[in-house]
Amino acid sequence: MADTEPELKYIPTPVVAILGSIYTLIVLCILLIFPVLELAFGSYYRSQCPIEPNIPVYLIVTGACGLASIALTIVIVLSFLLLIKKSNTASAIAVGCTVGCVLIFLVLMSFFLFAWFIVGNVWIFGVHKRVDLDNELSTNYCQRTLYQFAFTMLIISYVMCVLSCCCSCCRSIFQAKTALKDGT
Repeated sequence: MADTEPELKYIPTPVVAILGSIYTLIVLCILLIFPVLELAFGSYYRSQCPIEPNIPVYLIVTGACGLASIALTIVIVLSFLLLIKKSNTASAIAVGCTVGCVLIFLVLMSFFLFAWFIVGNVWIFGVHKRVDLDNELSTNYCQRTLYQFAFTMLIISYVMCVLSCCCSCCRSIFQAKTALKDGT
């Protein structure tokens, strides 16, 4: 294990523990369900929302970007697993370059997805009070399954954001208490 220390010593231990875990890989594969569903619903109901024809487009783009993000994150995890198994200077350089390039792309995609999320909120919540989910001949019609799925995905996004913030706050408080105990 002393052979692995030079390449891994500059990477924070929690990062190696998370990204070097097969469990992270499994969770990412499970999370692929959401973007696949977004792509499927958006594609299947593409022209069935006259009140806001961009709702299916929103789901398609979000699903495609979600698939790309998860796939690229899987590349990062596999790179870390390779680094842990074949810990040598060449592997460290290859993994560093791969991870660096993928992270730059993921950051840029995150900025796009943030703006796209706001646009999706405007499109989906903007027609919420006027949408007709039953009368296909109405100009305010949007296919029920499509609209409810898009609406639910936005709500899930907000819930996940709040849960992430709460978990981060709790973790920070726990770390601060631990640091205070260790310091006294």
